[in-house]
Amino acid sequence: MATPKDRQPVSSLSDMINDAALAALAPPKSAAGRALDTGGSVAGPFELTETTPSFAALFPATRYFEIDSKIAGARFSAWVTPPAQYDADPTQAYPIVYQVDGNLFFPATTPFHQPGQGDSMSPQLPFILVSIGYNIAESHAWAWLRVRDLLPPGEEVPEIMRQAVDMTVQAGLMPREDGDRYLEMFDNPAADKFLAFLEQELHPQLAKAYRIDADNVGLWGMSYGGLFAAYVAIKRSDLFKRIGAASPGIAGEGSRIFELYREALATQRDYSERHLHVTISARELAQPSIYQWLLARGTTQLLAETSQHPLPGLQVSTEIIPLESHLSGGVPAWFSFLRACYTRG
Repeated sequence: MATPKDRQPVSSLSDMINDAALAALAPPKSAAGRALDTGGSVAGPFELTETTPSFAALFPATRYFEIDSKIAGARFSAWVTPPAQYDADPTQAYPIVYQVDGNLFFPATTPFHQPGQGDSMSPQLPFILVSIGYNIAESHAWAWLRVRDLLPPGEEVPEIMRQAVDMTVQAGLMPREDGDRYLEMFDNPAADKFLAFLEQELHPQLAKAYRIDADNVGLWGMSYGGLFAAYVAIKRSDLFKRIGAASPGIAGEGSRIFELYREALATQRDYSERHLHVTISARELAQPSIYQWLLARGTTQLLAETSQHPLPGLQVSTEIIPLESHLSGGVPAWFSFLRACYTRG
């Protein structure tokens, strides 16, 4: 490991494809290098100077690492944030929670990590937060790299998602080369390798550097990250015991998740002391859209399986995130997972 130095209802298939393309596929555009237009309104001797903010100023408790995975054949980033009291007792070990899609969720959730453990209304167990993502050289490509890393092998990708990539390219929101890479990731998903990277490469390295409670290791993801989380839960990972699957990208009955679930059920393996927390946003359920007839349908089918044909000993909890959409429901779903699995007292 190396440390760097420093809606209104959708009424047609075309609208649904366009919605998927705009909301799910288009990578964010960077504002770096743009001159600030003050419109001549800044007077006096003061000038605005654009510079790169100090990482330590924004996230003073976080350490950043990069690691090359021999298993996955890729380089990953890890943002590691300990609990506020980590240095107080050098003998105390702490739970650790891995959060995928770190390029998106690290900056959105980490500022609340240490303060959240002192929240008197919703107190959290102190834990080490590890956000997993991609380094600066590949951060622009995280939208399709996550497809490679989070989809189970053999996962069915609906044709509408491939059409959405083409629509995004045609709209000028993504270069054709990037669109081709996206489609290539759809055809070669490797969640098994990403899981092995977490279990066999990253976690052992972090266990050498941090005091970790080996019996309390968690995992959380949303969308395709939620699909990955459900995959890990059903596969009965030896490492991850508390798992949060937020709006899991289970695209209907053809998903590999259901085949894996049936296989797990047939083995009758013991899932005791394991907890799967599933969330979905209210608008994904109630508002006509691609999310309703793909994602919401797949999620509710999984929940039906867990209630009608439960895996032995597996604790399953659920929450509907009120008012939110697929885009806005991620951070509330994260806190729902913490309330379900990491509440203190």
